[in-house]
Amino acid sequence: MTENFDFLKNPFEGLTNENKKEFQNKCSEIAENLFNNFCIQCGENGEEKYYKFAEIEFYYYNKENLNQKWNEKTYPRTNKDAGDLFFHYSGVDICFDSKFDNGIFGGILIRSLKDNQGKYITGPSVCMLEILNACSKSERMPKLVSPKKEKCEIGGPIERYGIEQKDDLPLCFYDKNLFEKYTSKDNYKETFENATWDYAKKSPKKIIRYYKRFCK
Repeated sequence: MTENFDFLKNPFEGLTNENKKEFQNKCSEIAENLFNNFCIQCGENGEEKYYKFAEIEFYYYNKENLNQKWNEKTYPRTNKDAGDLFFHYSGVDICFDSKFDNGIFGGILIRSLKDNQGKYITGPSVCMLEILNACSKSERMPKLVSPKKEKCEIGGPIERYGIEQKDDLPLCFYDKNLFEKYTSKDNYKETFENATWDYAKKSPKKIIRYYKRFCK
């Protein structure tokens, strides 16, 4: 089955700096579609693993129309089709139709995922490593698919974490279950345990990592 990624091809066509509200509304529409109808598939031949979106963040650059300061944070990508995955130093994006030579490119950073056992994976780099490791025994790269619809209560838009917001739009969306699970009074919450190797004892040891998000 060929997936239809038309909603990611050129979603902001015709929008300029004066159309900030329309731009944000289009991001909300895309987020709702992704959360409810799509997921990341890793593996194949009966060993598939699926990841639903739990938190995403929009990045887009258009040299002609949208020159807000936050566009400087968008990683350039060359000739990526809508729905492609783009791996970079900060994590992994779902791409819009991107033509670097034309000065139009961007995508949606995956900040948090939920696997098909209900476990949350939080943090962009952690999500990227989870996806790559889940595909390590497969000949196929991870891909965006729409196996079934699943209604999700979406929160947002809220400010993107770690980015100057003076001229920005709130362009981060999240699963409200994630918000309830991982938000604490001081905005820090223990999110997962990661095994590392204890060289002295020659055995695994657990370290606790903390994930900061949803700051007010």
